[in-house]
Amino acid sequence: MDRKRKLHYYKYIVKRHLNDIRAHIGQSKNEMERSYYRTRYAAQLSIYAEALGIQERYLERFIQK
Repeated sequence: MDRKRKLHYYKYIVKRHLNDIRAHIGQSKNEMERSYYRTRYAAQLSIYAEALGIQERYLERFIQK
């Protein structure tokens, strides 16, 4: 992926999707739901980090900004 496509992919797909999952974690009504969304968040974070060619911790740091 070239730099411009990576930026677009991050800004419009990755960041929004991961922030949606984090919002669901906060809105969860019970521990089972929270656990599901935490697992889903971790899996998606790993997949997106690999696709962008960066480490998960850096991607998570950028998402939180």
